[in-house]
Amino acid sequence: MATEHDERRLRCRRLGHEVTFRYCRTQEGGSVCTLILDCWWETFDVAGLLREHLEPEEYEKLTRRGFRPKVTSLLDLIQQAKESAQAEPPPDHPEDDASDPSM
Repeated sequence: MATEHDERRLRCRRLGHEVTFRYCRTQEGGSVCTLILDCWWETFDVAGLLREHLEPEEYEKLTRRGFRPKVTSLLDLIQQAKESAQAEPPPDHPEDDASDPSM
């Protein structure tokens, strides 16, 4: 499935450097990157292209993988940390005991 978009480039969030669309759709082994829809949607109609060229099952796998934006993941982690901090008792501070005159 060679396309007119194969030489387009953008920064890969997974690899941390620039890659071509061809790399994203093949990953040098024939499988489409699971982030391809999220990464390329602003550049061109990647969903339409993949829907046209992939088997329906393959395309469905890409769309239902349940991608969560980074901000959502970070907010969930913050909430988990808050809940964890509230659930744990404060640690004992030995330096507090040294200043206690009753000791």
